[in-house]
Amino acid sequence: MKISRTTALIGLSLALTAALAPIAIAQDAPPAAPAGNGSGKGGQPPREGGERGGRGGGQQVNLESSMKGMNRALKALKSAVSDASKKNECLKLVSEMQRNCAASKAATVPAEYLKSAADDAAKAKIEDEFRSDLRKNLRLLLDLEDAIVAGKTDEANALIVKVEALREHAHEEMGVED
Repeated sequence: MKISRTTALIGLSLALTAALAPIAIAQDAPPAAPAGNGSGKGGQPPREGGERGGRGGGQQVNLESSMKGMNRALKALKSAVSDASKKNECLKLVSEMQRNCAASKAATVPAEYLKSAADDAAKAKIEDEFRSDLRKNLRLLLDLEDAIVAGKTDEANALIVKVEALREHAHEEMGVED
């Protein structure tokens, strides 16, 4: 009996499919539950991506380092924004500032800035103003990004001045020394 090449290929394909089927099915199975009582809140398994509050699975955002990151990027941006050949560098700096601004907005306001508050309502007001200033800053940074993309250097420089003014205002409100 003579076996054709096509018949041999079909037979080999069927054999491989039968051998690999258990592996494919195992890949579709849900992941096994973690051992122990879980590392999430209330003994529940942690959510995918880790706990909220920062990068690296459950770490709190360091407000000071986020703010310093924004300041470093702003300083570099001020010297580069007028140079059209540094457009990509400027866009990366603005993106870094946006990321740090969003991280700062998600951070807990340090207790040292809330100590002047008389009660919980006053603390809530300070926290609201803190986050409001960061939202305003983020909007300015989005406008700054648009100006850089469009090559509008004068507009970008004017927005940088507004970002700096907002930073100074917010730092004055919070009693932060630069």
